[in-house]
Order: sequence, then C-alpha cells, then structure tokens
Amino acid sequence: MRRELFTRVVTIAASAAAVAAVVIPGTAITETVSPPGKAAAAGPERAPTTYVALGSSYAAGPDLSSGVRPPCFRTDDNYPHQVATARGMRLIDASCSGATTPDIVDRAQRPMARRPQVAAIPPGADLVTITTGGNDLDYVGRVTALSCRHKLRSAGDAITDRVCSGGRTVAPEPTPAAYQRVERRIIRAVEAVRARAPHARIVLVDYLPIVGTSSTTCAALPLSPSEIAQTRRVFDGLTDATSRAAQATGAQLVTASKSGAAHGVCSSQPWVYGFEGGAVYHPTPAGKTAVAQLVLRALR
Repeated sequence: MRRELFTRVVTIAASAAAVAAVVIPGTAITETVSPPGKAAAAGPERAPTTYVALGSSYAAGPDLSSGVRPPCFRTDDNYPHQVATARGMRLIDASCSGATTPDIVDRAQRPMARRPQVAAIPPGADLVTITTGGNDLDYVGRVTALSCRHKLRSAGDAITDRVCSGGRTVAPEPTPAAYQRVERRIIRAVEAVRARAPHARIVLVDYLPIVGTSSTTCAALPLSPSEIAQTRRVFDGLTDATSRAAQATGAQLVTASKSGAAHGVCSSQPWVYGFEGGAVYHPTPAGKTAVAQLVLRALR
C-alpha cells in the first residue's frame, strides 16, 4: 500500500498531465481548512487571523514525510501549514499539485477541484500566499522528461518506470512571449485576490531551484550540460516573471529562488528531491521548512 501511494505521489508531482489519471474517485475537494495553530494560544483571546494559500505543488508539498491527502496531494508539513502553525493562524489551503495560474483565477482544476482557488478566499482574509507559474511553463515536466531520456540503468524500478511510462515528450523551451504571459497571469492572480480580500497582505513565493549554483550533474539529476543550462534558463525566466509581477502589483516577494541556490539537487544539502526518489524534483522536508522560514521572516 505504501509503495502504491509512493508511485502515485511521484507521478502526480512529476507533471500536471499525470494528475487526472490517478485521482481517486469520490475524493475531489477544493481546499483544506485547518484550525489555528498552537501559537495562537499564547496571545490574548481574539479572532485568529485567516491565511489562504494558493498555488501549485511547490505550495501543496507532495511528499511521504507526513500525511498526504489526495486529490491535490497537500501535506501537513507544506510551507503554508508550517507558517500557519508558527503564527497561530487559521489556514485555508487551496493549493493543488498540477495547478496552473488559470486554475487559481479562472477555472476549476478538474477533477481535483470544483472551483478556482481564489474562490476559497473570504473577504476578511489577512494573508494570501501564491506560488505559481511553474506548470504554465511545464518546468518540472520538462526536467522529468529530459531525465527519462537519460534513465539510469540502476533506476529501472517500479517508481521510475511509472514516472517515465508512456514516453514523455520534452516541451520546447519557452519563448519570451511565454514568460510575458506568465507574468500577466500572475498579475491577474494578485488582482483577483485583492478583489476578494481588499485588506489582505499578498505574498508571492517563488520556486526553489532544481539546478543550484553548481553546473555539475549527479545521479539524482541525469541531464547533459546543455540540458542543465537550459533548465537554468527556464527557471530564471520563471523567477524573473514572478519578480516583475510583484513589482507591477506591489505584492511582497519571497525569493526562495535565491535562498535555495546553494541547495540544488546535486548539493550536499538539497532542498529539492532528485530523480531517484521522493516527489521527483519537488521540495524535500528541509526545503519546505526553509521556505516556511523565509515567509515567516518576511512577515515580521
């Protein structure tokens, strides 16, 4: 059973296209509401502040380190849960693995959700975090497809076979227009949040890097030097688009991209899983905690 869950989590985390194929019937939900964290008890009695988390799998945090809930594969140790617990906030976690920015603003991410993520935001929300854009560019999907091309002979197990099953097509490298489109979409997401919760503090949290400051490859990152360079270009384009959107809207920006630069897949202390195990090319428990600490620091 645990092995089956493991392969399911890896498959879902690897690409947005894989999500629909493995959703468990009857489990479609929109968001998870968690009571205020323990920190709330330390202060005077008052209504807890409300925190809404929006975004893709880098916010949802698919992993096996703690409880993972289908169909969106959110975990209890994702960065939104850690932030809410530390601040004593009531958390509405609407993040979902495989989500693109239009799934946050314009449409329900079928079959995982019944409404766009922004619909979960109450008018009195105090804090909203957004991590999005990666699936718009098929960022993780591209790296996974490239890795499947170089599938290690020693990695021919059920997990890797499941991730690479059916033959993965490598998406073309995004054009400048694609990055501009992501920027516009993130701007729209911030505007949609403001329309629903005018007084909410909005924080854009960008992505942890798969490729760190080192250009070397390793068993956990089976890419050629040119593919490493290409992956870094796509990541930089996504990071820049997020930064421009923050500047255009006045939203606060948390740069996990910078803090995680020394913690790529091939580093001695990776914050992102490699190709060999865990939620492929997604944050490790250490990575999720690191991002939570960055957000908490920004909220001081």
